[in-house]
Amino acid sequence: MRAVRAALATVVAAAAALAFTATAAQAAPRPTPHADTQRAAAGSGYLYVSQDAYWGGRWCWWYNADTNWDTINTAENANCDNNNRASMRNLASSAWNDSNSGRPVALYIHPDYTGAYACLGAGDAWDDLTGAWFTWGSNRDGYMANTNDNIASHRWRSSCSAG
Repeated sequence: MRAVRAALATVVAAAAALAFTATAAQAAPRPTPHADTQRAAAGSGYLYVSQDAYWGGRWCWWYNADTNWDTINTAENANCDNNNRASMRNLASSAWNDSNSGRPVALYIHPDYTGAYACLGAGDAWDDLTGAWFTWGSNRDGYMANTNDNIASHRWRSSCSAG
């Protein structure tokens, strides 16, 4: 009887380990920015951001523009790790434009693409947004403010000056 219990316990432990591995494998992979030209040409097409510098903490990604980062909306083909759709407004500390079309992305200080903006080129990543500023839109609110924990919306552009 002890041998049967021991064998059963081993089978249960193995099944639990297998279930845990399968669940972990289904989670979306954490983004790893690449700035080489091949990667920029063959990118995923997404804008990735993370809550902490150097890609730590919670992270989200968008395929389309988003007028307001207060909620992550599936209409923007957007998602966050663990399917969390909570706000990312004024929380991003890393950003990566993994464009597959060679287009830059404008990161705005306010919702609805208003205020000053920062322009992140195709294939470029800013691992720590404390080193980036809203340098476009000199006549707009927020010009030269720091981007860290300060982005509220974004959209893809044909050039940075088109913001």
